[in-house]
Amino acid sequence: MRVAVISDIHANLAAFTAVLNAASTEVDEWWCLGDLVGYGPDPEDCVELARKICRIILAGNHDLAACGKMDVSDFSHHARKAMEWTWNHISAESKAYLATLPTYQRYNGVLLSHGSPRNPVWEYIMSESDALDAFRDVSFTHCFFGHSHLPSAFILKKSLGKSTIQVFYGEGNKLIDTSAGSNRYLLNPGSVGFPRDAQDAHGSDTLDAAIARYALYDTDLKQWSFRRIHYDMRETAERMYSYGLW
Repeated sequence: MRVAVISDIHANLAAFTAVLNAASTEVDEWWCLGDLVGYGPDPEDCVELARKICRIILAGNHDLAACGKMDVSDFSHHARKAMEWTWNHISAESKAYLATLPTYQRYNGVLLSHGSPRNPVWEYIMSESDALDAFRDVSFTHCFFGHSHLPSAFILKKSLGKSTIQVFYGEGNKLIDTSAGSNRYLLNPGSVGFPRDAQDAHGSDTLDAAIARYALYDTDLKQWSFRRIHYDMRETAERMYSYGLW
């Protein structure tokens, strides 16, 4: 089975649609690692689309805030302002649905978590030391996570009684074979709606050629592939500016 792994859509329908169009013909299931809403101008549409296509959807911290299950006092000024706007532009039905979502789930041999599996709502995995903490404290062989908006891979390898971590960041369309049973894997597809990695090698990340990130995972071959797609974000950016979200 081939799976599209997505995360951190953040109410960016243009990016979400671009990923859907790019991957829909080559995958059997969609797994979403959370944060359907926040920042962007299309929270309702993104919740509805995710519910329609995704086999699994996790709750991120923005989703929990949108349904009233999390206080936004610890959010940044920008995130808090966007969430206040989101509260008034998402239906009661969608809020109720977001309130039912888990922040982590084990499925088909994979631990799925919005953030670090140690603390799926808030904790980031951005460095080797962050990854070591997760490997040490939580039992899993494969863990897919989001939250940081950074496409990344942390691979724990054991040889002759010693453990080392191999790290990849933003590796374009890099393919990672995760079939080695002696290794452990933490894999982040990056953000669909608002990636935070550097400009890619094929050109600058401008509004008319913005980048959406996702990943493909083959559950039989246990192969992970980072993916990116360019899309036009100009109309989305214009609405964000007019709504006070930019």
